[in-house]
This record gives sequence, C-alpha cells and structure tokens, in this order.
Amino acid sequence: MKKYLLLILIIIINIKIIKSFEEISIEVSIKEEEENGTIIIDLRSYIKSELLLNNSNDYIIKFVRPCFNFYIDKENLFQIRSYKIDREKICPYEKKCYLNCDLFIEKEEIKLIKLKINIEDINDHKPKFKKKFYSYEFDENLSIGYRLQLEQAEDKDISEKNSIKNYYLNLFNLTYFPFKLDYNEKNHLLELILIKNLEKNKNDKFLFELIVNDGENEEDKCLIEINILENQQYNNLPPKFDLNLYQFYIFNLNEKFIGKVHAINLHNNNNNNNNKQIYYRIIPSIDNSNLFQINETSGEIFLNEIEKINLFDKFYEIFIEAFYLNYLSSLTKVQIYFNLTSQFKNNDNDNQEYFIQILIPKLFQKIDNQIFIKENISIPITILQLFISSSSSSSSSLSSSLSSYSLDMITSIDKNFFYLKKLDQQLFELILLKTFDYEIIQNIYLDFILNKQNLTKKSIEIIIENINDCQPFFNQTNFFFHIQENNQIPFLIYTFQAYDQDNLNQIIYQIQTSDENIFSINSTSGDLWILKSFDREIKSNYSLLICAFDGIYQTCSSIFLNILDENDNICKFNSSSITLTINENLPSNTNLIQIQGFDPDYKQNGTLEYKLLPKTSYLNINLTTGI
Repeated sequence: MKKYLLLILIIIINIKIIKSFEEISIEVSIKEEEENGTIIIDLRSYIKSELLLNNSNDYIIKFVRPCFNFYIDKENLFQIRSYKIDREKICPYEKKCYLNCDLFIEKEEIKLIKLKINIEDINDHKPKFKKKFYSYEFDENLSIGYRLQLEQAEDKDISEKNSIKNYYLNLFNLTYFPFKLDYNEKNHLLELILIKNLEKNKNDKFLFELIVNDGENEEDKCLIEINILENQQYNNLPPKFDLNLYQFYIFNLNEKFIGKVHAINLHNNNNNNNNKQIYYRIIPSIDNSNLFQINETSGEIFLNEIEKINLFDKFYEIFIEAFYLNYLSSLTKVQIYFNLTSQFKNNDNDNQEYFIQILIPKLFQKIDNQIFIKENISIPITILQLFISSSSSSSSSLSSSLSSYSLDMITSIDKNFFYLKKLDQQLFELILLKTFDYEIIQNIYLDFILNKQNLTKKSIEIIIENINDCQPFFNQTNFFFHIQENNQIPFLIYTFQAYDQDNLNQIIYQIQTSDENIFSINSTSGDLWILKSFDREIKSNYSLLICAFDGIYQTCSSIFLNILDENDNICKFNSSSITLTINENLPSNTNLIQIQGFDPDYKQNGTLEYKLLPKTSYLNINLTTGI
C-alpha cells in the first residue's frame, strides 16, 4: 500500500513540472532598406497573456535557430529589430519575398512564435540598358511583319509595383518610320515589328531613342541605329533555328544535360559572314529564372538550380534567342518536361535491369551516339533496330516481363517522320517515312524509353548530311547598269554573288555573250570586267547572261548595259563652203537658205547652235534652225 501511494505522489509532482505549450503564428511586413534597429514587431501586441503584458522580468526569449537579418532587443526582449535589408540580395528572382523566424518565449509557460516576415520591395533601382547604343542593318527588301528582338533593360526591382512597366520610342524628327514597338510583358519579349515596306529612297538610316520606365517613372534611354542596305537580304538575315519548338524530357536529375538547340547561318557563300559566331541566351523569366543555363556558343541546355525544381511531372517553358553580336536575332520555344517518379518507386516483383541496344545498318555511318543520314534518301527505309535485353539469364523470364512494358519514342521533330515497328518482344525497328531536308533541319534527337515507370532510356542523335540538291541563285533576275562611253579599261563594272543553300561546292561564274572581246568574268570571285572602251555612237546598249554553276546545277540572270553619251564629237557641215547668188533690193527678213550641220552625239550633246562670224549688218542667222 505504501508503494502505491508513493507512485501516485511522484506522478502528481511531475504533472506540475510540465509547462503549458502554445504555438502562435504571426505575419508582419517590413520595407527593405529600413535603417538598422527598426522595430518589426513588439510581441506583447500579439500575445494575450496577463503575465506577459504586466511583467517582463525573468522571461527567456530566443530564436530557435539563427535568424541573420533580425535580432532581439537586449533591453526589451519583446521587441524584434531588423538590420538593414536589401531585398534584391535575399530574393533576387521572386516577386514575393518572405523570411521565416521561429522564437521561444519561456517562463511559467512556453510559447513558440512562428514569425513570417514579408520583405516589401521599394523602388530603389532604376531600369538600365546594358549598352547605350545598338546598331542593326536591314535589307530594303525585308518582308512586312519581320520582328527584330531587342535587348531589354534590367531592373533589379521585380515586384509588380516597381518592376519595368513599359517601353516607348522617341523618334526625334523622323516623319517616316515603318516600325512599331511591341512589348509582351507575359513572355518577356521586346520586339520592333516592320509594318511598312522599307524605302531606301525615303530614308537609308533611322536613328531613334528607346526609353524604359518602371512603376515610379524611373527611366533609362539608349540609342538605336538601323541602316537600310540595298539588295543585301542574304547577307543580313538573322540565324534560323532548326525548329520553332523543342521538347525535352528529363527522367534523371543526375544527368544535368537537358538537350541542345541549334540555329544555322543563312549567309551562304559569303566567307566573311559564314564565319560569324552564333550566340545563344535564355530570355530571363521570373517563373524559371536561374533554373536552367545554356552554353552561349554550342546551344546546350543544362540544369542549374536543381533544388528549386518541382520534381514530379513538372513542365517548364523557356524562350531561347540565337543572335550575332550587335546583330539580328531569332527566337525559339523550349518545353522541358520532368517525369522523375521512377526514381522514387520500386517494383518488388521485377528487380531485373534492362538494356536497350541500338543496331545501325551498314548503309549508315555511326559515331558514338550519332547516326549520319543523307538528306532526300529513298524512303521508306529502316534506319536502326533496337534490341531489348536484361540482367536475367532466362529468355522466358525476359519475354514474360517485357509483355507488360512498352517502348516509347520521343523526338525533337514531328513523330510522323518515323514508324517504330515491333518485330517481337525484344526487337524493334525504326522506319523513316519522310525524307529529311538539310536546308531546314540538320540535327534530330531521339529518346527511346522502356516504359514501366520509365526505367530505361537510350538516346541517339541523327545528323543530316548535306547533298547538292539546290540550285544556286542570284538575288535578282535582271541587272541594269549605266556606263559612260570612253571609259577607262580595264573597268570593274560589278561583283556578282550567287547563293547556294547547299553550300557544298565553290560556285563557278560564267558569262554568255556575243561580245566576248568586250567582257570578262572572274570565275571564282564573280568580278565582271570591261575590256574595251565603249563608243555610244557605234553601239548604245549591250545584253548578256551571268551564270552560276555549282557542279550540277546552273542558274543565269540577265545583264543590260546602257551606254551613256559623252560630248566627244565635233559638229560638221555637209560642205566647207556655200556660194549664194541673190538679187539686189530684196526686202528685209527674206529667207535665203537653211544651213544644216551634223553632230552624232546624243540629245543635248548633239544639239547645235548657229551664228555668223564675223557679224554683218546685212545678214542674220536663226540660232537653232540655221535659216
């Protein structure tokens, strides 16, 4: 009986020692850049406790874990103060910025204060362009609707209230301006759109100001210069992406490589432009800022901040720009899908490891994970076979387990190009149904996935090989030239340039003319030379053909030459002397004779004026008619 009483006594004592516990959630706001020591909260305003309100002695108040931007006032423990906070350093990419701090308040009772602090953005940064001057070149034949991607200003304030609000133009005194500015805030795109035909005779240069402002009308400016060039459309095109939409699928976060975008240089057969480096960049977006990065020269996309990615079946969309330095650019869209459920699910009934082996016919060359296929190949044709194997030594066991699996294919182009044919449980073949065109696409990415929680994946890249299937062409079908007669020789009239999308062979230039002793062409450079001085009085115009030959195909354009007159001939009379016999006493202004001279020069250069030397009071001659 004594033992039981003792036990009851101990239990009663321990119950009195246990303190009451309460959890309180509080949310407060503070503006960034407030001075050190700013009070963000007085706990007594939020906690209903007579003890807390009336007696502050002997309280223990401390952070559960360090809260680096805040501290507890040593003289008044109920007051939480902040250090000076720069929101852009703490939350550089988030529209809303929250900090969480947990505190213990302890005396007779214990309170856990879960403090959520909203750091409010202030407009302490103005938008700023990276450069103060941008220069572009447009061909005068550029199509209406063409979009020039402009580099945007940066504003570290990204809250809706203080971030960039608008862009507008200052055209100075321009009366003719064939562009309009379009700002798509949702997709973070700033474009200059051509809305009228370019007319070089009206304006061969546009100089204007691009202005950006934010929520409080803070602004920055940059100058933009656009030069209009004549007949240079194939020298001034932006790089072109293989696809308008790329889709990549991620099944394993240990592989940081996502995929590759690729743009081509459209400056064919121009050695200076062909060597231009194409650069890539991701258009920044608040939703996916810093999650991905791109190699600026290769176009390879990688995972960057893995910890910020929503792992399960998440879809991201980014825009990528391909551009030349200080030049025109193009955009493409990339969709990145995450399906990582296979990393977190186990199948207790199937512990086999599966393998996909790719077999390439001898017709095609294979290097590592690349297969090389010529464009315009005869179709249909089997381009590869896939063999499924496993770690199991039993073929019956493999066939049985594979019956519940499917082999899926993901491509970077339309799936209708291919047919994945199943031959048996372990063997598949990929049949090409449509031909590839190298001038449209050069790389295709294929992923084969043995699909039961996406356990096995095999990737291969198809490299499209170029063949000579395109004719060379000139940017004009007719060329017109005007040349003054008596020209110096040899005289370079023009350097012709043909274009060939194949860009395989050196273009050979030839001329077809009946005047071979007058014209000569450099077969490699396209320089057309005049070897003889023209005499307009002998022949006033010439025509010939300029032809470009790439080894298979030939294209010709017409050349028309108009010879301009020069006053290089002396006027003459039909005879050197004229004898007139007249009667005396003729009345005044009697017409005696019309004298005619001749000058073979053209128009004004061949117009004659008549006069008598020396002058006499008896005779007068009409200045223009010679009467």
